[in-house]
Amino acid sequence: MPQAWRLARRELRGGLHGFGVFLACLFLGVFAISAVGSFAAAARSGLLTDARALLGGDVEARLTHREPDSAQLDFLEARGRLSRVVEMRAMARAAAADGRLLVELKAVDDAYPLYGEVDIAPPAPLAHALDRGEDGIYGALAETALLQRLDLQVGDRVHLGDAELRIAGVLVREPDRTFGAFTLGPRLLISRSALTETGLLQPGSLVTYAYRLRLPADEVAEDVRAELQTAFPDAGWRLRTWREADPRVRDFIDRMALNLTLVGLCALLVGGLGVAGAVRGYLGGKVFHIAAMKCVGAPGRVIFAGYLLQILILGAVGAAAGLLAGGSVPWLAVHLFGERLPVPLQPGFYPQPLLTSALFGLLIALVFSLKALGVARRVPPSVLFRGYAETIRLSPGGGIWLAVVLSAAGLALLTVLTSPDRRLALWFIAGALACFAIFRGLSALIIVLARRAPRPAQPSLRLALANIHRRGSPAGSAVFSLGLGLTALVIVALVQANLNRLVDETVPDEAPAFFFMDIQSDQVAQFEEALAAVPGVSRSERHPTLRGRITAIDGVPVEQAEVDPEVRWAVRGDRFLSYAADLPESTEVVAGSRWPRDYSGPPLLSLTTDLAEGFGIDVGDTLTVNVLGREVTAEIANLRRVDWSTLDLNFALLFAPGTLEGAPQTHIATVYVAPADEAALLRTVTDRLPNVSAIGIREVLANVARTLERIGLVFQAMAGVALVTGFLVLAGAISADQHRRIHDAVIFKVCGATRRDILSAFAAEFLLLGLAAAAISALVGGLAAWGILEGLMNTPFSLRGGTVLLTLSVGLALTLALGLAGTWKALGQKPAAYLRED
Repeated sequence: MPQAWRLARRELRGGLHGFGVFLACLFLGVFAISAVGSFAAAARSGLLTDARALLGGDVEARLTHREPDSAQLDFLEARGRLSRVVEMRAMARAAAADGRLLVELKAVDDAYPLYGEVDIAPPAPLAHALDRGEDGIYGALAETALLQRLDLQVGDRVHLGDAELRIAGVLVREPDRTFGAFTLGPRLLISRSALTETGLLQPGSLVTYAYRLRLPADEVAEDVRAELQTAFPDAGWRLRTWREADPRVRDFIDRMALNLTLVGLCALLVGGLGVAGAVRGYLGGKVFHIAAMKCVGAPGRVIFAGYLLQILILGAVGAAAGLLAGGSVPWLAVHLFGERLPVPLQPGFYPQPLLTSALFGLLIALVFSLKALGVARRVPPSVLFRGYAETIRLSPGGGIWLAVVLSAAGLALLTVLTSPDRRLALWFIAGALACFAIFRGLSALIIVLARRAPRPAQPSLRLALANIHRRGSPAGSAVFSLGLGLTALVIVALVQANLNRLVDETVPDEAPAFFFMDIQSDQVAQFEEALAAVPGVSRSERHPTLRGRITAIDGVPVEQAEVDPEVRWAVRGDRFLSYAADLPESTEVVAGSRWPRDYSGPPLLSLTTDLAEGFGIDVGDTLTVNVLGREVTAEIANLRRVDWSTLDLNFALLFAPGTLEGAPQTHIATVYVAPADEAALLRTVTDRLPNVSAIGIREVLANVARTLERIGLVFQAMAGVALVTGFLVLAGAISADQHRRIHDAVIFKVCGATRRDILSAFAAEFLLLGLAAAAISALVGGLAAWGILEGLMNTPFSLRGGTVLLTLSVGLALTLALGLAGTWKALGQKPAAYLRED
């Protein structure tokens, strides 16, 4: 080992010549993975640090439609400081204009917020901003988007229900709100006293009541929650402690981190080719040196250990630089974006993602360098006397191949162990192995085809084909690395394009323009009259609606039931449900039978097929739903297949008549109207029924499309890292082949070729390689995108030719430019100097 260490130190003193691509590839791959991991860890830490502020207290009790009774309220007030918050949706109307807008309304009491602060512009105490002014009008705080949409300014007035409010300031930030990617409108913050005057609180209205407790220092939140559950087992509320402040945000962060990490690992795998090329090229230049050491008695194991130490030290340098850059991402994000970040970040040193990234980098360095090191170990001393070191073909030996397999297995195991979704990680490993096998085979096939292709009459094409299949050509490495990078970019581009298409095509030819919510039972006649007053209305659908929470699946509490992750959303919080004598016309009953129109027996339920499969239940099983604090256990009478893309009014849970008619309820309606009459319909309904909320379908889908576009940009950036790594590999291959190209250029010039002729030959070579890599990427990327959409996301796939063509054209142009830039030195060489050497 001392001899190996001395050899490594001596080689390192010679500089880093030949290891630029090696270091850059490891840096980019490790940086990508560590940046994603550090950002996710900082976000989780930020959520935990601000958990009490995000929840609004130490413990929260949340109810839908109704407030707690006096006994429950007394119990809460006795445990600590209590804050009461009401959330709902409503229509806001500009007092001085005709504009109206759906808003996310939030009404708070004097104790709000228990933790954190509300940021207001211009700065003012919250109580003062929301209080009733000298003119008898309550104040309100509005987000900038609301002011822009309604063309309002601070000091202007807005109508909300039956009340008129004054915009007292701009709501910059709420401590108990992270981000709402799919919110239906901007926030409007008012006091609970103002809410009472609006008249929006009607029986059955979709209202959420949140009661937050700030506990004394000696109280434990989990103990208080347990006491609430024990004291009021049938309360029907949803209890959370500060440790569960925003589970959906955490799930989103975890999912994004996992997917981005896998894309970063793809970049690192592509970089592994650069590692292999750099190590192979470096050791290829040391062949005579190694042979000389063996002639004087150096054992092969010393040579192997010495160069392995050198590779590990340089790998550690590249990985350390990547870790430093990746670990600084949370700090940079806070510095650059600050309050504009959708989640609170807690910058710091997070060893787990950094250690994971370092291990990924180490294993990649080993997997892709061991073969070249094994070959160097077996270089015979006779190479000194034969003089054709480049032509030797040696096997690294069985022990080295075993080490390569074990390192690759360790890489796969690390991927699975560090992934929260083992199934997705296994799919990624299978896909990566398939891609490597496909690209390796196709690269070899391209070289064979170039060798067997007929000789074209055009000299530049003939030389290009010869360069592709000649011994030592970088064609295989170029197609492999560029193909993998372009494939990652094609996959991301196709998945995003298909999701955008899905959003664009979600609106069928005949789609409702609005969903109207919170129509009171005694307002149904007025609502129908308002629709009749608008000539452009073609038809409407209306159903009674309530909110309920699934509490048991076939007698098993949801906390203990096995629920497929795809439908876990259905057991998180309250869901819309309804009842009907007839099932919707567009419904297809696939199991069980419809109930009679005049049914009046035990509770029956119609369930959609996706929920039944995810819950593992069938016709005849039961589902228990908590509706306004009452547990209703219904037998599943039938299963329905619903096409939600039609936007027809439908429900995942639909009860038979005779169960829910007596519960407080409102109505929901969809209205089909000509585009030219949409504004008139909105104005007519909201003027006559101020408490009714209107949701515009096109606006909601536009919001979804914007969100998908932002997420897609992040994934495109990560795929871009993989592509940049592919270009680095190509650059390394071109650099390693530089001496051969100079030699060829000199011979061509001696034979009478002009610089233009040589440039044409080189350009044709890189164009052919780029076209080959692009064609393979289009095929493999398209198949992978199809598998992701059809298999993992259950989404129809469509090959977006324009998207693929644009992506590959950019990659092809960059390949050609990089290839020619790398060979430019060969064009300017004078033949005399090289002829004298020969």
